[in-house]
Amino acid sequence: MRIFGRVICLLLVILFPLSSFAMEGPVYEVFVSSFMDSNGDSIGDISGIKEQIPYLQSLSIKGIWLTPIHPSPSYHGYDVTDYKAIRKEYGSIEDFKGLISELDDAGIAFLLDFVVNHSSSEHPWFVSACESLSIEPCGAEKCTKEPLCRQHNPYVEYYNFTYGSGQHSVKGTKGWYYLGVFGPHMPDFNLDNKNVRHELMDIAHFWMDLGVKGFRLDAVIHYYEQNSAKNEEFLRWLVAGIKEHNQNTYIVGEAWSDTATVMRLYSSGIDSLFDFAIHGSTGIIAESLRSRDGKALSERLEKHYSSLQALDNPVQNAVFLGNHDTGRIAGILRRDLQKTKQAAALYLTLPGVPFIYYGEEIGMTGSGRDENKRLPMLWNANGDGLCLAPSDADQKQKLKQGVFEQDGDEASLLNFYRELLSVREQCPVFANGKLKAIDAQNSSLAAWQVFDGEDRLTVLHNLSAEPIKEPISWGGELIFVFDLGEGVPEIIDNILLMPAFSSCIFY
Repeated sequence: MRIFGRVICLLLVILFPLSSFAMEGPVYEVFVSSFMDSNGDSIGDISGIKEQIPYLQSLSIKGIWLTPIHPSPSYHGYDVTDYKAIRKEYGSIEDFKGLISELDDAGIAFLLDFVVNHSSSEHPWFVSACESLSIEPCGAEKCTKEPLCRQHNPYVEYYNFTYGSGQHSVKGTKGWYYLGVFGPHMPDFNLDNKNVRHELMDIAHFWMDLGVKGFRLDAVIHYYEQNSAKNEEFLRWLVAGIKEHNQNTYIVGEAWSDTATVMRLYSSGIDSLFDFAIHGSTGIIAESLRSRDGKALSERLEKHYSSLQALDNPVQNAVFLGNHDTGRIAGILRRDLQKTKQAAALYLTLPGVPFIYYGEEIGMTGSGRDENKRLPMLWNANGDGLCLAPSDADQKQKLKQGVFEQDGDEASLLNFYRELLSVREQCPVFANGKLKAIDAQNSSLAAWQVFDGEDRLTVLHNLSAEPIKEPISWGGELIFVFDLGEGVPEIIDNILLMPAFSSCIFY
């Protein structure tokens, strides 16, 4: 990395200050029980995360998203039994307050994983509702006309119960069913009910008052399943209520759907939606690394970013290579260090908010069943302090060198991530900039500009296994160069010489 690039980009922070977006840098996702154990029970916890704040700072992290931290009968926590409490294995509310305080001091925002489309079947609201449905004299004939239980227990209206037919039968009753799209242990909320909406907004405000700076919204296209209009309406209501409490709260949603649906959801006023077209084994980054077609990648990116830029409200694209539901990128790329570095270089030089899944930065593996994608963070090669893997995991971690070993290796994946993320921190245009493809002569060259007003960076990646000579048609000064193992780019007689798999940035 060129030293003078740091001077130029730091000057840009003064000349072109960041916009009012709450999220100004990368977010690190943690599956809590697998990350860092602080008390010797081999279960990751909140205090363990607090111990690793210096590590997050070494990655220039600006936000941390924890998978659900609430009490739950499941290891993953996405079926919540108490939305205003901390899972006992993870710690207490006081531990949480301590984490928030230290994150604030470090300039790192806390994002809460907010599951609003369903609860646990063990949640007191659902348990109470089911008990009411079983009370006599609510027989079949009576219930189909005017169920007495609905008059006596408001929690019955919190869920989607039907009589005579339905998805899941209510235990202890005759003829009653309920909707639970993700399984019988996750009954869907009746989001049309005003009391449910009041409860959900009260939960959001509760955590915001404790210092939460943002929310990751789970499964936003499943609020009303295939009813896009109602999904958009509910999301608009939820975002508005959160922003009214604190306008600077950052909100990102999981919308695993087609581009048209994602664009419609942005009308809600949400800050970001995850860009699923980029991630995973079938995403455009992995596909481009296989085809080595940089031109096609640049054009597809420009098309998507142009759609985002045409929206009525400014948004930030949430870019990522993997998360707790997807196979890890190092495994997808067959643990090829050069390709894994290049995948990182590609997505970390895109505008928006990059999300980094814990262990991605050191090359952790995991695929197949969900438990394998949530294996313990590897802090060192001998496994000291390693958390327990989820009980149903049937893979072992293939990575052998952890954070400790990679920390001292200049050529490691970890230090490559640090270098890239340091560049993003120095260049504010990456947070809120627009993207335009550059028509390079060599089709293996992925090339685009990231710009906002007069602030402009030109980003180039050689996807081929051969060196490239490219006439410089975009102007500017070469400020950052990245060596993925074959050397660094240089300029000779106005020709950019790019070794295989190398990257660079012009200003």
